[in-house]
Amino acid sequence: MTVHVPELWGLEAHHRVELEDLASMCSLSAAELRELVDYGALVPLLGESGDAGLQFSAACVPPLREAMRLRTHYDLDLFTVSLLLGYLQRIAHLEQQVRALQANLPHPSLLPREGPTPWREPHA
Repeated sequence: MTVHVPELWGLEAHHRVELEDLASMCSLSAAELRELVDYGALVPLLGESGDAGLQFSAACVPPLREAMRLRTHYDLDLFTVSLLLGYLQRIAHLEQQVRALQANLPHPSLLPREGPTPWREPHA
């Protein structure tokens, strides 16, 4: 599935994004994306053998766009961006795990109260 930039808001993790589309979405050249693949920061989806037909999961778009924003802001080289991208993806994965764990907790009002019990006037 080819995704155009105006359709960016509708991306879901199961969508596939072509190399050229990902480059245009993230303000990168195709050569820079291939370099990130060589560094191991981006992993193309299986099934495509040709370099021109590389496809990526749409889940890599938000962290890659953030890494490119930070690259521009701090004037980072591409190797540093590859390290940063790995950390951004790891943070996103951990945040997803935290949300999943929090979904299994009971509502805060149902949790036992912590701390000292409130003071009550003794009855005679």
